[in-house]
Amino acid sequence: MTAWFQQRFAPADGTFLCDWNDIPNGQVLEFRFGGDSPFAFRMFIYNDQGNFKAFRNSCPHFDVPLNHLPDELFSPDGRYFVCMTHNAQFDKHDGLCVAGPCAGEALESIPLRRDGDRLLVGAS
Repeated sequence: MTAWFQQRFAPADGTFLCDWNDIPNGQVLEFRFGGDSPFAFRMFIYNDQGNFKAFRNSCPHFDVPLNHLPDELFSPDGRYFVCMTHNAQFDKHDGLCVAGPCAGEALESIPLRRDGDRLLVGAS
């Protein structure tokens, strides 16, 4: 699998994503770069009690987006991110697949940095 930053339409280091208060605690916000292209780059940020984590929105089992509807990434009980195609379940804290066809693999993490109230792509 090609690293996230080598994907077509991947956001460049320093790309502004949103303000940190745009994502309530325990929720996600999804981003899409590349418009309507079938090769658009999709990612999401999860607010884990003020610790923001970004992941590429791509199941490691078959490189498809986890969700069918925007920002709908959680299992019915809210404990995991879930792939709606394969029913793989991913830990919300580190992206590790804990159940499903890609158990032991993980969602690809994307570095984030905070600049005041803003969340940007890239390491701090």
